[in-house]
Amino acid sequence: MLKTDAVTGAPLAGGVFQLWEETNGIPGLQTTGINPDTQIGAGCTTGADGICRRTVDLGTYYWLETAAPPGYTLPVDPVFGPLVLTAANAAEGVQITAPDIPQLPLTGEVRVLKTNAETGAPLAGGVFELWEETNGIPGLQTTGINPDTQVGAACTTGADGLCRRTVDVGTYYWRETAAPPGFVLPAQPVFGPLVLTPENAQAGVQVTAPDEPQAPVTGEVRVLKTDAVTGAPLAGGVFQLWEETNGIPGLQTTGVNPDTQVGAACTTGADGLCRRTVDLGTYYWLETAAPPGYVLPAQPV
Repeated sequence: MLKTDAVTGAPLAGGVFQLWEETNGIPGLQTTGINPDTQIGAGCTTGADGICRRTVDLGTYYWLETAAPPGYTLPVDPVFGPLVLTAANAAEGVQITAPDIPQLPLTGEVRVLKTNAETGAPLAGGVFELWEETNGIPGLQTTGINPDTQVGAACTTGADGLCRRTVDVGTYYWRETAAPPGFVLPAQPVFGPLVLTPENAQAGVQVTAPDEPQAPVTGEVRVLKTDAVTGAPLAGGVFQLWEETNGIPGLQTTGVNPDTQVGAACTTGADGLCRRTVDLGTYYWLETAAPPGYVLPAQPV
């Protein structure tokens, strides 16, 4: 019996067969019931040449395929025969070909959902690579002499926070290479393994990848109120702090689109200073009242 690929005709290893002899006088193979035919020996698995062979007495025989080679499907009728061994053909033997059809690749979706670690909201702008487990070493290896295999180009999450790929069944990892704007990469940027199987391929498999928001970067903005003649610091100067927010050069405190005042007014102390801790940005100090005995400058901004 020769096991072959039904498409290419190439011999196949790994097909499992039972040999049965016609002994009950009923045409065709009967393996069960009160009077079945007779199984000859144990099962046989085809080797690299695709062949199972047995030396037997003259008679009529059938090969029953019980398991297809890996990546192939059993035929609808897995019985091959009859093979009639007679005195005339015994020296040469008798052979039959048993073709199997390759299995269609099973595919499904593997997804990663990028979220805000604090709120759970989906995040756009996370960049991920998809890797398939191919080297047999647990976990993801992206470098070295035997890395796992990257699948396609990088993916950037959209407004729904998702990257998705349709792939064959197997084991996969998502690797985050760039965090969304305003967020930081996790200490462990590999998410998985995601195991896609024939059983879950229709629904697909998904992992959530939370990122922490970046800590805000802040610093101090200060104004030093001084005596214009002596340079000595002056107490009692009153200032407002404004942030540049309208995109128009200079400070606008009125109108339909003014800049933004930050907090309440500040009065300088004995060191002559007003100070505020604020986020990165562009700011102005507006002097609204001079220290006692002094006059506001012509340009108080």
